Amino acid sequence: MENLLKSTQAYRLLQKECAEQACSHAYLLLCDDGKNLKKILRYFVKLFFKEGKTATEFARISKLIDEENFTDCLFYPNSEKKLTVEDAERVREESLLSPVEGGRKVFVLSDFAEANPQTQNKLLKLLEEPPQGVHFLLGATSAFPVLPTVLSRTKKLEILPFNIEEVVACLRRMYNGRYKDEALTLCAAASGGVLGEAQSLLEGGDYQALLEQAFALLLAEPFRLPQAVHAVAETKHKKELLALLRLIFRDALLVKLGGTYQRSLLLSAELAKLQEVANRYTKNQLLHAQEVLSKAEQDVQFNSVFGQCLEVALATI
Repeated sequence: MENLLKSTQAYRLLQKECAEQACSHAYLLLCDDGKNLKKILRYFVKLFFKEGKTATEFARISKLIDEENFTDCLFYPNSEKKLTVEDAERVREESLLSPVEGGRKVFVLSDFAEANPQTQNKLLKLLEEPPQGVHFLLGATSAFPVLPTVLSRTKKLEILPFNIEEVVACLRRMYNGRYKDEALTLCAAASGGVLGEAQSLLEGGDYQALLEQAFALLLAEPFRLPQAVHAVAETKHKKELLALLRLIFRDALLVKLGGTYQRSLLLSAELAKLQEVANRYTKNQLLHAQEVLSKAEQDVQFNSVFGQCLEVALATI
Protein backbone atom coordinates (compact mmCIF):
# COMPACT_ATOMS: atom_id res chain seq x y z
CA MET A 1 0.00 0.00 0.00
CA GLU A 2 2.91 2.35 0.68
CA ASN A 3 3.85 2.57 -3.02
CA LEU A 4 0.23 3.16 -3.95
CA LEU A 5 -0.18 6.05 -1.50
CA LYS A 6 3.14 7.66 -2.40
CA SER A 7 1.94 7.96 -6.00
CA THR A 8 -1.05 10.12 -5.04
CA GLN A 9 -1.17 13.87 -5.41
CA ALA A 10 -2.60 14.10 -1.88
CA TYR A 11 0.48 12.45 -0.39
CA ARG A 12 2.92 14.57 -2.40
CA LEU A 13 1.11 17.77 -1.40
CA LEU A 14 1.18 17.00 2.32
CA GLN A 15 4.78 15.81 2.09
CA LYS A 16 5.79 19.10 0.44
CA GLU A 17 3.95 21.29 2.95
CA CYS A 18 5.34 19.40 5.94
CA ALA A 19 8.89 19.58 4.57
CA GLU A 20 8.53 23.34 4.00
CA GLN A 21 7.04 23.90 7.47
CA ALA A 22 3.95 25.27 5.74
CA CYS A 23 1.30 22.90 7.12
CA SER A 24 -2.29 23.99 7.31
CA HIS A 25 -3.87 23.73 10.74
CA ALA A 26 -6.49 21.25 9.51
CA TYR A 27 -6.72 18.76 6.62
CA LEU A 28 -9.60 16.61 5.42
CA LEU A 29 -8.39 13.40 3.77
CA LEU A 30 -11.10 12.03 1.47
CA CYS A 31 -10.77 8.39 0.53
CA ASP A 32 -13.50 5.96 -0.52
CA ASP A 33 -11.60 3.06 1.08
CA GLY A 34 -13.37 2.56 4.39
CA LYS A 35 -11.57 -0.72 5.05
CA ASN A 36 -8.14 0.95 4.99
CA LEU A 37 -9.01 4.51 5.98
CA LYS A 38 -7.40 4.41 9.43
CA LYS A 39 -4.29 2.71 8.07
CA ILE A 40 -4.02 5.40 5.37
CA LEU A 41 -4.42 8.15 7.99
CA ARG A 42 -1.60 6.61 10.05
CA TYR A 43 0.62 6.63 7.00
CA PHE A 44 -0.18 10.26 6.13
CA VAL A 45 0.14 11.61 9.68
CA LYS A 46 3.74 10.40 9.90
CA LEU A 47 4.70 13.17 7.48
CA PHE A 48 4.01 15.76 10.19
CA PHE A 49 6.86 14.29 12.28
CA LYS A 50 9.46 13.41 9.62
CA GLU A 51 11.22 16.72 9.00
CA GLY A 52 14.45 17.13 10.96
CA LYS A 53 14.46 13.57 12.30
CA THR A 54 17.19 11.00 11.76
CA ALA A 55 16.20 7.71 10.15
CA THR A 56 16.36 6.02 13.56
CA GLU A 57 14.25 8.67 15.26
CA PHE A 58 11.63 8.61 12.51
CA ALA A 59 11.50 4.80 12.56
CA ARG A 60 10.76 4.91 16.30
CA ILE A 61 8.01 7.53 15.85
CA SER A 62 6.52 5.62 12.91
CA LYS A 63 6.33 2.43 14.94
CA LEU A 64 4.60 4.24 17.81
CA ILE A 65 2.12 5.86 15.39
CA ASP A 66 1.31 2.46 13.88
CA GLU A 67 0.55 1.28 17.41
CA GLU A 68 -1.40 4.52 18.05
CA ASN A 69 0.87 5.08 21.03
CA PHE A 70 2.85 8.22 20.13
CA THR A 71 2.35 10.99 22.70
CA ASP A 72 2.06 13.83 20.17
CA CYS A 73 -0.27 12.00 17.79
CA LEU A 74 -3.71 11.22 19.19
CA PHE A 75 -6.36 9.12 17.47
CA TYR A 76 -10.13 9.47 17.89
CA PRO A 77 -12.53 7.71 18.20
CA ASN A 78 -11.38 4.57 19.97
CA SER A 79 -11.64 1.30 18.02
CA GLU A 80 -14.46 1.26 15.47
CA LYS A 81 -16.85 3.61 17.29
CA LYS A 82 -18.19 6.86 15.84
CA LEU A 83 -16.75 10.19 16.90
CA THR A 84 -18.94 11.65 19.67
CA VAL A 85 -19.50 14.98 21.40
CA GLU A 86 -17.57 13.55 24.35
CA ASP A 87 -14.64 12.77 22.04
CA ALA A 88 -14.76 16.34 20.72
CA GLU A 89 -14.57 17.68 24.28
CA ARG A 90 -11.58 15.44 25.05
CA VAL A 91 -9.88 16.68 21.89
CA ARG A 92 -10.43 20.28 23.01
CA GLU A 93 -8.93 19.56 26.43
CA GLU A 94 -5.95 17.64 25.02
CA SER A 95 -5.24 20.41 22.50
CA LEU A 96 -4.48 22.80 25.37
CA LEU A 97 -1.53 20.63 26.48
CA SER A 98 1.81 21.37 24.83
CA PRO A 99 3.52 18.78 22.60
CA VAL A 100 5.94 16.50 24.47
CA GLU A 101 8.65 15.69 21.92
CA GLY A 102 8.63 18.60 19.50
CA GLY A 103 6.71 21.55 18.20
CA ARG A 104 3.74 19.69 16.77
CA LYS A 105 0.75 17.84 18.13
CA VAL A 106 -1.61 16.18 15.65
CA PHE A 107 -5.13 14.87 16.20
CA VAL A 108 -6.34 12.20 13.78
CA LEU A 109 -10.14 11.96 13.55
CA SER A 110 -11.65 9.03 11.62
CA ASP A 111 -14.24 8.49 10.04
CA PHE A 112 -15.42 12.10 10.26
CA ALA A 113 -18.30 11.51 7.85
CA GLU A 114 -19.86 9.29 10.53
CA ALA A 115 -19.87 12.07 13.13
CA ASN A 116 -23.24 13.71 13.78
CA PRO A 117 -23.75 17.48 13.23
CA GLN A 118 -23.52 18.22 16.98
CA THR A 119 -20.09 16.61 17.18
CA GLN A 120 -18.86 18.39 14.07
CA ASN A 121 -20.14 21.75 15.35
CA LYS A 122 -18.38 21.17 18.67
CA LEU A 123 -15.04 21.15 16.83
CA LEU A 124 -15.62 24.16 14.57
CA LYS A 125 -13.84 26.83 16.62
CA LEU A 126 -10.94 24.50 17.36
CA LEU A 127 -10.50 23.66 13.68
CA GLU A 128 -10.49 27.36 12.79
CA GLU A 129 -8.22 28.60 15.58
CA PRO A 130 -6.27 25.72 17.15
CA PRO A 131 -3.59 26.34 19.80
CA GLN A 132 -0.03 26.92 18.61
CA GLY A 133 1.51 23.78 17.11
CA VAL A 134 -1.76 21.84 16.99
CA HIS A 135 -2.89 20.28 13.70
CA PHE A 136 -5.82 18.12 12.66
CA LEU A 137 -6.01 15.32 10.11
CA LEU A 138 -9.63 14.34 9.50
CA GLY A 139 -10.47 11.26 7.46
CA ALA A 140 -13.73 10.64 5.62
CA THR A 141 -15.02 8.22 3.01
CA SER A 142 -17.31 10.92 1.63
CA ALA A 143 -17.52 14.71 1.84
CA PHE A 144 -21.33 14.81 1.64
CA PRO A 145 -22.08 14.24 5.36
CA VAL A 146 -19.37 16.72 6.40
CA LEU A 147 -20.80 20.12 7.31
CA PRO A 148 -19.98 22.99 4.90
CA THR A 149 -18.60 24.92 7.88
CA VAL A 150 -16.10 22.10 8.51
CA LEU A 151 -15.20 21.89 4.83
CA SER A 152 -14.45 25.61 4.77
CA ARG A 153 -12.03 25.25 7.70
CA THR A 154 -10.03 22.32 6.32
CA LYS A 155 -7.71 21.81 3.36
CA LYS A 156 -8.87 18.92 1.20
CA LEU A 157 -6.58 16.01 0.39
CA GLU A 158 -8.39 13.64 -1.98
CA ILE A 159 -7.26 10.14 -2.91
CA LEU A 160 -8.90 9.33 -6.22
CA PRO A 161 -9.65 5.74 -7.30
CA PHE A 162 -6.58 3.93 -8.59
CA ASN A 163 -6.42 2.29 -12.00
CA ILE A 164 -6.76 -1.47 -12.32
CA GLU A 165 -3.06 -2.07 -12.95
CA GLU A 166 -2.07 -0.19 -9.78
CA VAL A 167 -4.53 -2.14 -7.63
CA VAL A 168 -3.42 -5.47 -9.14
CA ALA A 169 0.25 -4.66 -8.49
CA CYS A 170 -0.55 -3.75 -4.88
CA LEU A 171 -2.59 -6.94 -4.37
CA ARG A 172 0.28 -9.03 -5.75
CA ARG A 173 2.64 -7.54 -3.17
CA MET A 174 0.15 -7.95 -0.36
CA TYR A 175 -0.86 -11.56 -1.03
CA ASN A 176 2.41 -12.83 -2.51
CA GLY A 177 1.10 -15.61 -4.77
CA ARG A 178 -1.91 -16.58 -2.67
CA TYR A 179 -4.30 -15.74 -5.51
CA LYS A 180 -4.05 -16.18 -9.28
CA ASP A 181 -3.65 -13.12 -11.46
CA GLU A 182 -7.11 -13.69 -12.97
CA ALA A 183 -8.71 -13.32 -9.54
CA LEU A 184 -6.62 -10.25 -8.72
CA THR A 185 -7.57 -8.57 -11.99
CA LEU A 186 -11.24 -9.37 -11.58
CA CYS A 187 -11.37 -8.01 -8.04
CA ALA A 188 -9.36 -4.92 -8.95
CA ALA A 189 -11.73 -4.19 -11.82
CA ALA A 190 -14.84 -4.80 -9.74
CA SER A 191 -13.51 -2.62 -6.91
CA GLY A 192 -13.83 0.58 -8.91
CA GLY A 193 -10.23 1.42 -8.04
CA VAL A 194 -10.70 1.07 -4.25
CA LEU A 195 -8.08 -1.23 -2.73
CA GLY A 196 -10.14 -2.17 0.32
CA GLU A 197 -13.07 -3.28 -1.85
CA ALA A 198 -10.74 -5.51 -3.89
CA GLN A 199 -9.36 -6.99 -0.67
CA SER A 200 -12.85 -7.72 0.64
CA LEU A 201 -13.80 -9.50 -2.58
CA LEU A 202 -10.65 -11.62 -2.49
CA GLU A 203 -10.69 -12.46 1.19
CA GLY A 204 -14.41 -13.18 1.24
CA GLY A 205 -14.20 -15.41 -1.82
CA ASP A 206 -17.10 -13.49 -3.37
CA TYR A 207 -15.52 -12.56 -6.67
CA GLN A 208 -16.57 -15.64 -8.70
CA ALA A 209 -20.15 -15.49 -7.43
CA LEU A 210 -20.28 -11.78 -8.23
CA LEU A 211 -19.05 -12.44 -11.77
CA GLU A 212 -21.71 -15.12 -12.29
CA GLN A 213 -24.40 -12.73 -11.01
CA ALA A 214 -23.23 -10.01 -13.41
CA PHE A 215 -23.36 -12.32 -16.44
CA ALA A 216 -26.76 -13.68 -15.34
CA LEU A 217 -28.13 -10.14 -15.35
CA LEU A 218 -26.77 -9.30 -18.80
CA LEU A 219 -27.85 -12.57 -20.40
CA ALA A 220 -31.32 -12.78 -18.82
CA GLU A 221 -34.30 -12.70 -21.16
CA PRO A 222 -36.11 -9.34 -20.97
CA PHE A 223 -39.18 -10.82 -19.26
CA ARG A 224 -36.90 -12.41 -16.61
CA LEU A 225 -34.97 -9.22 -15.86
CA PRO A 226 -37.04 -8.21 -12.78
CA GLN A 227 -36.50 -11.67 -11.32
CA ALA A 228 -32.76 -11.55 -12.04
CA VAL A 229 -32.47 -8.11 -10.43
CA HIS A 230 -34.42 -9.26 -7.38
CA ALA A 231 -31.91 -12.09 -6.90
CA VAL A 232 -29.05 -9.61 -6.43
CA ALA A 233 -30.90 -6.65 -4.89
CA GLU A 234 -29.61 -7.35 -1.38
CA THR A 235 -25.97 -7.97 -2.32
CA LYS A 236 -23.40 -6.42 0.01
CA HIS A 237 -21.27 -5.61 -3.04
CA LYS A 238 -23.54 -3.11 -4.80
CA LYS A 239 -20.83 -0.76 -6.08
CA GLU A 240 -18.64 -3.68 -7.10
CA LEU A 241 -21.45 -5.33 -9.06
CA LEU A 242 -22.09 -2.12 -11.01
CA ALA A 243 -18.37 -1.71 -11.69
CA LEU A 244 -18.18 -5.31 -12.88
CA LEU A 245 -21.14 -4.81 -15.22
CA ARG A 246 -19.33 -1.86 -16.77
CA LEU A 247 -16.22 -4.02 -17.19
CA ILE A 248 -18.18 -6.80 -18.91
CA PHE A 249 -19.76 -4.32 -21.32
CA ARG A 250 -16.31 -2.88 -22.03
CA ASP A 251 -14.77 -6.28 -22.74
CA ALA A 252 -17.81 -7.33 -24.80
CA LEU A 253 -17.26 -4.26 -26.98
CA LEU A 254 -13.63 -5.27 -27.51
CA VAL A 255 -14.77 -8.76 -28.49
CA LYS A 256 -17.25 -7.24 -30.96
CA LEU A 257 -14.52 -5.06 -32.46
CA GLY A 258 -12.32 -8.16 -32.83
CA GLY A 259 -8.72 -8.33 -34.03
CA THR A 260 -6.03 -6.74 -31.90
CA TYR A 261 -8.61 -5.16 -29.59
CA GLN A 262 -9.07 -8.48 -27.83
CA ARG A 263 -5.53 -8.28 -26.45
CA SER A 264 -6.85 -5.67 -24.02
CA LEU A 265 -9.46 -7.98 -22.48
CA LEU A 266 -9.43 -8.04 -18.68
CA LEU A 267 -11.84 -10.96 -18.49
CA SER A 268 -10.17 -13.14 -21.11
CA ALA A 269 -10.99 -16.29 -19.12
CA GLU A 270 -14.70 -15.56 -19.73
CA LEU A 271 -14.42 -15.25 -23.50
CA ALA A 272 -17.41 -17.49 -24.28
CA LYS A 273 -19.77 -15.45 -22.07
CA LEU A 274 -18.32 -12.19 -23.34
CA GLN A 275 -19.13 -13.37 -26.87
CA GLU A 276 -22.73 -14.00 -25.79
CA VAL A 277 -22.99 -10.46 -24.44
CA ALA A 278 -21.36 -9.07 -27.58
CA ASN A 279 -23.89 -10.92 -29.74
CA ARG A 280 -26.84 -9.68 -27.70
CA TYR A 281 -25.99 -5.94 -27.77
CA THR A 282 -25.07 -3.52 -30.55
CA LYS A 283 -21.86 -1.46 -30.48
CA ASN A 284 -23.84 1.66 -29.60
CA GLN A 285 -25.55 -0.14 -26.72
CA LEU A 286 -22.23 -1.43 -25.40
CA LEU A 287 -20.82 2.10 -25.51
CA HIS A 288 -23.95 3.65 -23.99
CA ALA A 289 -23.76 1.15 -21.13
CA GLN A 290 -20.71 2.90 -19.68
CA GLU A 291 -22.57 6.19 -19.30
CA VAL A 292 -25.73 4.56 -17.96
CA LEU A 293 -23.93 2.44 -15.35
CA SER A 294 -21.72 5.33 -14.25
CA LYS A 295 -24.87 7.31 -13.53
CA ALA A 296 -26.33 4.32 -11.68
CA GLU A 297 -23.23 4.23 -9.47
CA GLN A 298 -23.75 7.89 -8.62
CA ASP A 299 -27.44 7.32 -7.89
CA VAL A 300 -26.65 4.41 -5.56
CA GLN A 301 -24.10 6.57 -3.76
CA PHE A 302 -26.91 9.04 -3.06
CA ASN A 303 -28.99 6.27 -1.46
CA SER A 304 -31.21 5.39 -4.39
CA VAL A 305 -32.93 1.99 -4.09
CA PHE A 306 -30.37 -0.38 -5.58
CA GLY A 307 -32.73 -2.90 -7.17
CA GLN A 308 -34.83 -0.24 -8.84
CA CYS A 309 -31.74 1.68 -9.97
CA LEU A 310 -30.17 -1.48 -11.46
CA GLU A 311 -33.32 -2.57 -13.29
CA VAL A 312 -33.81 0.88 -14.82
CA ALA A 313 -30.18 1.00 -15.95
CA LEU A 314 -30.27 -2.40 -17.64
CA ALA A 315 -33.64 -1.69 -19.24
CA THR A 316 -32.28 1.63 -20.56
CA ILE A 317 -29.26 -0.08 -22.13
